[in-house]
Amino acid sequence: MAQTTRETTALQPDLVEALQAPGTWTWAYVDASGNREDPRRLAALQRRTVSDALQQQGASGRAVEVIEEELVEQPGVPAPVARYVLVRDDELVLSEVLPGHLHGQESVGTGTVPDLLPLLAHRPFDLPFLVVQVGREGGGFRGYRLGHAPSGAPEDEQRVQGRTDTLHKVKSGNGWKQSHWQQHTEEIWKQTAGEVAAALEEAVRTTSPRLIVVAGDIRARELLRGELSAATKALVTEVAVDPRADDASEKALVQHVDLALARVLASRRHDVQDLLRTHEGRGDNESVSGIGPVVDALQQAQAAVVALDAAALGDRTLYALAAAPWVATAPEQAGGVEVLGQVPAVCALVRAIVLTDAELVLVNAASLPSGAPASALLRWRVGPAVPA
Repeated sequence: MAQTTRETTALQPDLVEALQAPGTWTWAYVDASGNREDPRRLAALQRRTVSDALQQQGASGRAVEVIEEELVEQPGVPAPVARYVLVRDDELVLSEVLPGHLHGQESVGTGTVPDLLPLLAHRPFDLPFLVVQVGREGGGFRGYRLGHAPSGAPEDEQRVQGRTDTLHKVKSGNGWKQSHWQQHTEEIWKQTAGEVAAALEEAVRTTSPRLIVVAGDIRARELLRGELSAATKALVTEVAVDPRADDASEKALVQHVDLALARVLASRRHDVQDLLRTHEGRGDNESVSGIGPVVDALQQAQAAVVALDAAALGDRTLYALAAAPWVATAPEQAGGVEVLGQVPAVCALVRAIVLTDAELVLVNAASLPSGAPASALLRWRVGPAVPA
């Protein structure tokens, strides 16, 4: 049987808890990049546009004020960057800076169910990673998580200072003295690399990163790699820059990290799509395709991973419920639970995915079995069909 490791949701537990209680939600997901001509004026116009849109949709005056106040604050992160603000019953629930370009269109609205898709598009699952910088004098690393702004304090940061009594190999002279000092210096570098590697191995043990990016001096990188275990080495990708050198090197490191993270996400998406095709071909009842079957699986908390093409859902709607099973295709499917209302299918599905602790993978419908806009890998098999 094909297997997949289900990833952990990247949403905060308090947000998941807040979603379980009925209320009126108001949200704004906008581009907050400051690398534009006259950024203050454009930011003010953006806030006015958001406020007007929310007022037209019937948002309360207080909710609009809360969102405006959050959008005034500068993100403090290099462009491109987005901002997501979420309010429930006039109280701020979430205000997040999301590094990177907008994932899809801006979203501004109010209703019984929030649009969580932008947040999960930036943070599809909990993906910790480490950025390591090494040199002849020592090294260090910082721990981050996908979709979290790097301007804040990193989740883990360590620095190892090596011996500095002999850092440079002798380039002139001859005889035993030159050889002696070269060997002595190499031993210092190797010892320092071993200390950095030991700290890094401990961080890998405690944080379980999916990616380790190593930058810095080429010889220091070689020595560090030689000190790492095979399991840790498999997570490493190297970038041939020293980010301390200049702004261009720092930018090159950021770009390398972005590309490396994109490869991890693409690999995850490919794995899920491959498993869905495998189960579909086998007919082993370990996956379902189509909105109706996926809703059925979510109602039973049976869906482990939901692959979704938000654009392919179009204007379809589903019914959001006040309690489990959280979502229904029709009011009579609610099982006696209060129906909050008929909402966009993407909002209802994403909310149910979060509340049943499933994983969301955003895909193109063309890659899914039968071209369905939604498919799911199941926690347990669907039972055999009941004879008519």
